[in-house]
Amino acid sequence: MTPGLWVLVALGAVAIAGWAYGTREERVAGRGGPAAVRAVAIFLILGGLALPALRGTGLGAPERVLLLDLSRSMTLPVRPGDPSARTRLDSALAVLSSFAPDRVYLFGENPVPAPLDSLTALIAGHDSLTALIAGHDASRLEPALQAARLGGADSVRVLTDGDLSDRAAAIETAEGLGLGVREIRVATPAPRVGLAALRAPERARAGDTVRVTLEFRSGGGGGELPDSVSLQLEREGEVVASSRAPRPAPGRTGRAELAFVPRDEGGGPAWRRYEAVLADPPDPFGVSGRIGAWIEVSEAAAGAVLVSTAPDWEARFLVPALDRLVLGGARGYLRLSDGRFLEMGATPRVVEESGVRAAVRGSRLLAVQAVPGEMPAWLAGALAAHPRTLFFAEGAGDVPGVGSRLTGPLPGEWYAAGPVPASPSSALLAEADLDLLPPVRELYAVEPPGRWSVLNANRNRRGEGRPLLTAGEDGARRWALSAASDWWRWSLRGGDPRRVYEGVFSGIVGWLVEDATPRLASLIRPPAVGRPPVWRIRPGSTDLSIRLLDGEGAEVWSESAADPPPEVIGPALPMGSFEAVVTATGPDGPVELRRPIDVTADPAEFLPGPAAEPLAIAAQAPPRPPMEVRPPRPVWPFLFAVLLLCGEWVWRHRIGLR
Repeated sequence: MTPGLWVLVALGAVAIAGWAYGTREERVAGRGGPAAVRAVAIFLILGGLALPALRGTGLGAPERVLLLDLSRSMTLPVRPGDPSARTRLDSALAVLSSFAPDRVYLFGENPVPAPLDSLTALIAGHDSLTALIAGHDASRLEPALQAARLGGADSVRVLTDGDLSDRAAAIETAEGLGLGVREIRVATPAPRVGLAALRAPERARAGDTVRVTLEFRSGGGGGELPDSVSLQLEREGEVVASSRAPRPAPGRTGRAELAFVPRDEGGGPAWRRYEAVLADPPDPFGVSGRIGAWIEVSEAAAGAVLVSTAPDWEARFLVPALDRLVLGGARGYLRLSDGRFLEMGATPRVVEESGVRAAVRGSRLLAVQAVPGEMPAWLAGALAAHPRTLFFAEGAGDVPGVGSRLTGPLPGEWYAAGPVPASPSSALLAEADLDLLPPVRELYAVEPPGRWSVLNANRNRRGEGRPLLTAGEDGARRWALSAASDWWRWSLRGGDPRRVYEGVFSGIVGWLVEDATPRLASLIRPPAVGRPPVWRIRPGSTDLSIRLLDGEGAEVWSESAADPPPEVIGPALPMGSFEAVVTATGPDGPVELRRPIDVTADPAEFLPGPAAEPLAIAAQAPPRPPMEVRPPRPVWPFLFAVLLLCGEWVWRHRIGLR
């Protein structure tokens, strides 16, 4: 306020106090003192409302805000074949100081504000800044733009190599916030092709055809690329498969399928590493031209084979269960017609009867689903001669190799019922709630039954029990016979019914092939940077121990459980090569399994993207202007006025005023 206004406020305060004590109060001696105190209090209250703010709002935006890309791609050279070995990060740091920024954000997967003093220290210790890059597998600009806008910036400069993971989203966000963006590139875009993923089965059998899928992407800018790319699959430097595929449009992903036949190298199942290689055109930076995968290759004579001459949904659920339980995996064949069969798998194919016969001869366990009297002669002979068999009845008749006959089907609805008989599966079914199981579709009578029964059923939940699954042995031969149909309905229902399904077949299959090492733990989600591995544990396993060893054999993590859960989640691992050692006690005794694990960086960060112009977005007023924030006023005048009013009250009472 101007001095004149302060005088008017003072006169007004005196006038108000004089009027109150001159007309509203009794005329007693000494009333001038309290009136003066009230006038001063009124002056402080009126004047305090007009005093200027003690400080500003603190919401002013910095004049120059800079975003620095710290993704892994910033470790690449500025241009292909650069003899100076200068990286893109080196180029960015060289020009950073010339912008004299007021605030800097480091961004990769998440933005991190960097004070100028600490940034100067990081630049001086270049190794520290390079270490920060190790944790960023993406160049996400959008979160950094949001952070800068929240910090009060109205425009930013972006130092990057141009390989942004979310360019479209960043443009939309910048325009929505009214934020000005200027992209400054520190690398020369080069046309190239990079390998994105190699999808291969985890297990394969020597002598079988294995198919893998390779994904690749093209991009960059300037220059020319051939219309097709040459791809190879290698095993220890030896080319086992090759293919040529059309090159996709820039920024698009192409796919190619390579097929090879792994050799039987003897010595039992072994983990082998296969690498896909981009042969032509090669990656000029050497970071996206090679990608690998581990495949467990078992010998030719191993695993389980299911042959179904009366196919239904049973094979769909049984083959994955056998694949988990039998070393060497499992294959399923469904009869079509004219001696042809459909081989189940990720890529089903039609095979001739001769191929199925060869698979049956080399199998460790033979499972057959058929009507006993309608099997081909060669399958009936194989069932009678095979040392380990599992038969699923789809009709009545004599079962070869078992010495039993099936009659029926029996009338009524048949439900699984307790108590659970003593068998290799009984421990896995001890706590099962059999009342939750649906009835079997058909049940046949077994005459005579086997040596023992895995599970019994009674008609309409009462009366005499009949075996659902019976088993026996004759010298070195072991067999199991299912007298029921539609076991798959239990697995399909999930929950307790699925656990009963897994318990029944885990126990019986383990007994049938107890001379083989069962697979107690399967790695259902391989690890990656920032993503821990997940193991699925076989039901009935106890005393589980999982250890992870590094490349030098030192233990980096371990987990033990006397009664393990269905799934075990491992730790987040850094990049490198590890070995998993799994030990447990299964239904057939203690088992140890080993498998290699590779943790690599996300290849997407090094893949080329579509050619795009640098961002140049002008700053605009945001759709909603920020709410006005009034600066704080001083408090002391009001506190002093309160004290004066209290003193006035005491003074009034001393001179006789109320």
